[in-house]
Amino acid sequence: MLRRFVLLSLLFACGAFAVADELRGLGKNVTGKLQSINDTEIVFKGDAGPVATPIAQTLWVDVAQVQPVAAGTTYSLIRLTDDSTLRCTSWSIKKGSLDATLTTGVPVQLPIAAVTQIVREANNAELLKKWEPISTQKIRGDRIVVNRDGILNPLEGNLGEADAEGKTIQFKREGADAIGVPLEKLHGLVFWRPDAPAESPIAKIIDRDGNVFQALKLKLDNGPLQVKTLYATDLSLPLEKVAKLDFQRGKLAFLSDLEPAKLVEKSAIGLPVRLKKDVNLDGEPIFLDRAYPKGLSMHAYTEVEYNLEGKYKELKGFLGVDARTGGESQAEVTIYCDGEKRYSEEITAKGLRPVSVNVKDVSILRIVVRSKNPLDLHDHVTFADARVSQ
Repeated sequence: MLRRFVLLSLLFACGAFAVADELRGLGKNVTGKLQSINDTEIVFKGDAGPVATPIAQTLWVDVAQVQPVAAGTTYSLIRLTDDSTLRCTSWSIKKGSLDATLTTGVPVQLPIAAVTQIVREANNAELLKKWEPISTQKIRGDRIVVNRDGILNPLEGNLGEADAEGKTIQFKREGADAIGVPLEKLHGLVFWRPDAPAESPIAKIIDRDGNVFQALKLKLDNGPLQVKTLYATDLSLPLEKVAKLDFQRGKLAFLSDLEPAKLVEKSAIGLPVRLKKDVNLDGEPIFLDRAYPKGLSMHAYTEVEYNLEGKYKELKGFLGVDARTGGESQAEVTIYCDGEKRYSEEITAKGLRPVSVNVKDVSILRIVVRSKNPLDLHDHVTFADARVSQ
């Protein structure tokens, strides 16, 4: 017994049980060790040697798990115009430049024109909850936010340039002169950026602390991951700090992330049950044979349409009944592609039904959930992991 314990200890110490990197692709999956990335392909090193996968066929690469930022770490949250999200232990604005240090210790430098908002103490859940309605309010102007005893007070106006020392930033309210506001006194800043970025990223990079970067170009070859951003700024990320490379944009879309072109929800007794995204009908996480982070939960009668614009080739997922919301369900699910019926099955709690439907060149995808009983009672279905891909 002691010999076995020692052997297992040595194996763990030597990394014999290390989890392999994984690439999920449109055609196949690859496991091994991420070795290199260039403009056209990603190379993994496996037991049988190197395997190259075209970037055009790659959905995502998992390198490690995202972990919560270490407890007790105070950090600011910085959002950029391209939807990058950075958690920073420190930051400063000098003239037109933002310098910051990520929670992973990686330094970044960006033009202030790339920033949409900065909020301090983002690790404080109570303050962050108060910040959300301020940061999402749609107004045609900038804001500064002051924290007075836990109450966040926004002031609308126009933000100008920070001074060369990074101590103050110009702020002008309507009908008043511009003044230099001490940056250290501000809880947050919101910059009005009406123009969308001119270029689209090829990938989203997520590091182990959950920082998110949008990348125009990636390069990996015997060193850190080199990331070219939308802002003429190159980032150098040590691979051991990277968790995931997401290439799904335009290649794969979960139905729960798409906005329906049409949604009909009705009931013969006048009590329709609303479609739920990424949860079951009771608002709990989706669980069928296992947990699913993505999916649609629908009660009879529901009819939902998506405009695919001919961009995708395949619809996939799993249809099942979440017994927690009623195990006697016998809903009928029918899938139409441009009016043509391509799938129709009765779904019960007795087993999971895999779905694979050809949607090549399809414009309108329609999913209908019906009940056999005239009152539309009890019958419901969950379409777990429902997604369309190229």
